[in-house]
Amino acid sequence: MATPEPTSTRRSPASISVIVPSYNGGQRIAEALDSILEQTLPIEQIIVVDDGSSDDTANVVGGYKNRRIQYLRRPHEGMASASNAGLDAARGDFVTFLYAGDRWSPSFAERMQDYLAEDPGIACAFSNFVHLDDSTGKMLGDQFQLYPEIKRPVLLKDAPNAHGRIPKERAFGALVSCSDIPAYLQVMMFRRSAIENLRFEPALGQGADTSFALQAFMRGMVVFTDEVLAIVRQPSGQAAPDLAVPKLGGLKALAPHVTRDRDLAPYQERLIKAHIDAALSLMKRGQVRAGLRTYKDTFQFPGSGLRKFKGSLRLFAALPQGLAK
Repeated sequence: MATPEPTSTRRSPASISVIVPSYNGGQRIAEALDSILEQTLPIEQIIVVDDGSSDDTANVVGGYKNRRIQYLRRPHEGMASASNAGLDAARGDFVTFLYAGDRWSPSFAERMQDYLAEDPGIACAFSNFVHLDDSTGKMLGDQFQLYPEIKRPVLLKDAPNAHGRIPKERAFGALVSCSDIPAYLQVMMFRRSAIENLRFEPALGQGADTSFALQAFMRGMVVFTDEVLAIVRQPSGQAAPDLAVPKLGGLKALAPHVTRDRDLAPYQERLIKAHIDAALSLMKRGQVRAGLRTYKDTFQFPGSGLRKFKGSLRLFAALPQGLAK
C-alpha cells in the first residue's frame, strides 16, 4: 500500500532512523508503518527487521513501495537480536523503535528531535503514552495511572504537557520501581552517538529492554515530556502487565549499576526490596527454588541487613507447609 508523504512545516538537518523489529506481526505492522510515514517530520530511514516470521509480514511491508523502508529478514533469534540488527543498519543521527500494533501521534518524531537538539549532552528523550486494550479497543490510561510505582517527575507535576530534564538517578529510580516490566522503548528516541556501542543482551530475555534503556540513561541527560505522544497495545484481556510477576532479567540488569555507580547507591534499598518481592511472588506460585535463588541475590548488595532479615522471615512464612516445618 502506498502512503502519501507527510506535509512538514520544516526540515531538520538531523536525520532519524526508526527500527521496527517484528515476529509474525503481519496483521498489525501496517499500523506502525503508517504512523511512521504520517509523521510531521519526515523519517529518513525505516528499518523493518523480520525475525524469521512465518506469516505475511514480507508481503505487507513490500506493498508499501517506499524507498525509505528497508526490509531485513533474518533467522528467528528473538527480538533482542532483531533489534541489534536494526542498530547495526541505522544511519540516522537519532534512533528510535516502534513495534507492530503500536502507534505514534503525528508529532512524536518532531517533538523528540526538538528535545534532543536542545543540548548535545542529552542521550535520550521520551514521552508519556496511553495503553490500548487489544481486545476491546478501549484506552486504559497513561503509564502513571496504570503503574502507581512510576512517579510522575516532580518538576512536571504542575505543568501538563511540559518537558524537563531528569537526573540519571531519578530515571534509574523509575526503572527500579517498575523493574518487573520492560522499558517502553517505543516512546524513547536516542542520540545515536550516545548508544554507538550499546547493544541488547539476548540472555536477559524481557530484561533486555530495561538494560538497554538504563545504560543509555547513564550516557547523558534524559528529557521527559508528559505529553501523550503514543498508543501502546496491551495483550488481549489484560488491563496492564501483572506487576506481581517480576521479569527477573530486568532486576539482574539493574543490579550491576547500583553496585558500581556511587550516585545510585541510595537505590540499593529499593532494589533489595524488589528482589524480595520477586522471590515472594515465585514462592507463592510454587517455584520455591527460584524464589530462594532470587532472595540469595540480595546479598550482592552491601548493608540493609535488617531488610534482608525481615525478607527471610517473609519467605519462611511463604514456604509450603511441608517445607516450613
